[in-house]
Amino acid sequence: MKATKTLLPLAFLLAPAAASAQGYYGGGGGGGYYSSPQAKLPGGFHDRQGRLIFGFSLGLGGMSDRFGDIECFDCEYSPIAAGVTGHIGGFIGPRLALVGELQGSAQTISSDRFTGDTYTLVQGSLVVAAQYWATPQLWLKGGVGFANLQVQRSYYGDGIVDEESIPENGLALVGGIGYELLSAQRFSVDLQGRLQHGSYKGIDNSVTAGTIGVGINWF
Repeated sequence: MKATKTLLPLAFLLAPAAASAQGYYGGGGGGGYYSSPQAKLPGGFHDRQGRLIFGFSLGLGGMSDRFGDIECFDCEYSPIAAGVTGHIGGFIGPRLALVGELQGSAQTISSDRFTGDTYTLVQGSLVVAAQYWATPQLWLKGGVGFANLQVQRSYYGDGIVDEESIPENGLALVGGIGYELLSAQRFSVDLQGRLQHGSYKGIDNSVTAGTIGVGINWF
């Protein structure tokens, strides 16, 4: 799928950046955003064990289904998907956290140029995910849970949802990779790539949403 192929290069871009940044954020160099030397663990990792983690992210990307890309054939432009995510959980180890995560992705699939009515495909997911810090700033995430898919209609394109289709429910799988651009003991801002996959038996189809965006986290 295009969403998957678009995000794969992100891992290769972030990995070298994580390695080169260790001198600034990690144990090899001065400065950085550590609150104190006692906040660092071997390898330059933050000591966040036992802490609460919560935050959100916003991103842009695309959506596709099993039979082809999701497009807006009657649009005068090529719409992109928007994604928003919120999570809360806790660290069960120095480098591992378990979180509950709510994610939503949406993309316009039809826009009537005469009436202005728009139809938007919306996929939501509620999952339990594990987030692991491979380096002090580079993390990986994966989770499983429930997915929901529906089409929303907005009269006149005013953004207000006036009609909704009967929702389809299914299995959700999510994955992500991120790099903390600002990495502190109790706060971080990261660049991240996300995949959200929903599988629906009722319509014998699956939908994948991929986004690249920015996340803000508190610990």
